[in-house]
Amino acid sequence: MKKRTLLIIEKGAVIQKAVEKGFTEKEFELISLANFSKGIELLQETRIIDAAILDYEFLKADIDEVIKSIKMLKEDIFLLLVGKADTDELVHCVKLGVDDFIEKPVQNIPLFRKTLESHFNQINQARSVSSQADIDQISRSSHSLVGKSKKMYELKKLIYKVGPLDSTILVTGETGTGKEIVARMIHQASPKKYYNFVAVHCGGIPDTLLESNLFGHEKGSFTGAYRTHKGYFESADKGTIFLDEIGDTTSSFQIKLLRVLQEKEFRRIGGTEVLRSNARVITASNRDLKNMVKKGEFREDLYYRLNVISLHITPLRERREDIPLLIRYFVNIYSKKHNHLGVYLKPETIDILLRQKWTGNVRELENVIERLVALSDSDWISPFELDEEYLSAPKSGLLEDAPQLLPYAEAKNLFEKEYVKKLLARADGNISQAAKLAEMPRQNLHLKIKKHGLNAKNIRKRVRENSTSNVENE
Repeated sequence: MKKRTLLIIEKGAVIQKAVEKGFTEKEFELISLANFSKGIELLQETRIIDAAILDYEFLKADIDEVIKSIKMLKEDIFLLLVGKADTDELVHCVKLGVDDFIEKPVQNIPLFRKTLESHFNQINQARSVSSQADIDQISRSSHSLVGKSKKMYELKKLIYKVGPLDSTILVTGETGTGKEIVARMIHQASPKKYYNFVAVHCGGIPDTLLESNLFGHEKGSFTGAYRTHKGYFESADKGTIFLDEIGDTTSSFQIKLLRVLQEKEFRRIGGTEVLRSNARVITASNRDLKNMVKKGEFREDLYYRLNVISLHITPLRERREDIPLLIRYFVNIYSKKHNHLGVYLKPETIDILLRQKWTGNVRELENVIERLVALSDSDWISPFELDEEYLSAPKSGLLEDAPQLLPYAEAKNLFEKEYVKKLLARADGNISQAAKLAEMPRQNLHLKIKKHGLNAKNIRKRVRENSTSNVENE
């Protein structure tokens, strides 16, 4: 067990002595205070406190304020009360956020030690990622981030690691990569998963409307404010609020957001009451915020407040090995949605999709698959059911869009497949003619066609359909 920091607030040193008997200095660092206000100041200055042990009888008169203040500053802190209390008092304290209770005097040192160890072992298990199965489990528990490429694995591993941390997170990536899905997975991996997740798209919303949505407004505060409105920060209290496209907000709004992040306080529009929210903030942007800071288009202080932890989602064109998995995933979803079960994409169709640039990323691929499944009349979807832009866009698909060079054997295999396909297209699907053009035995060409799962008849059909279309357009 790694060394933990314990904050003890008591009158005298009774609890401190019990802790010192049960643990060594290598296991725990003790900070003992006889003043609650100093304890709060310490928590405000540093978040390294792992557990707070409170003398219930010493703090009983102000126990509600004590518990709320500590949990507001660090919600995931382990809070242990030591003392004597009746059942109603204990239930009340647990509802406020107390994790466990031990009677005073602390005589059962082994039980005291076991209580702390049990809690910290649970944290270690939640924060450790020991296998792909652990990562897949969190994917299944929320919206899925599909993919088994190295980059996706590393991203899922990082999501699992940062989930339990009480830090703001910035998610970056191109449009359509799945930034909100990542935010939801972080929420599911955190202690806040039992509370609300609220997603807000900030792009293109006027300041007043955005402020009203986030902070709320009082009745009569502006034209159309017919009743008091609770904002998203109130709704997400103790949960997570996700602010998408934060780079599209104005400077005046950014100032107000910065105050909420720093003080965890805000006022409704037209209101005077100071409200507090302990919602964890996750933001996202498809723009380069660091570059925007240099140009004076985004507040530097807000950028560093948001970018405590950064997660980047790799575009789909740089992880093509995930495309077949995504295709199967979306086919399964939309075949159920459109009551078209048992539908599949032909290998040639998948091959064409693998070679696209996917500027719209996963969202674009999803839209393509839904359209194919919804409109297809057969169980096997052929390439000819794709829109023309997907049939004509990729000419070679070999090296132009590859993020890195392939191993020689893989590149050679890919080239051979492309070569045979173009050879058959040139020969109008006639294998004998194609073999003559390639100056190779017909039997050898047959073997290569079979090796790559190609269909000469389909290629002949596609060539003739394209020829007919060209004649009609002339």
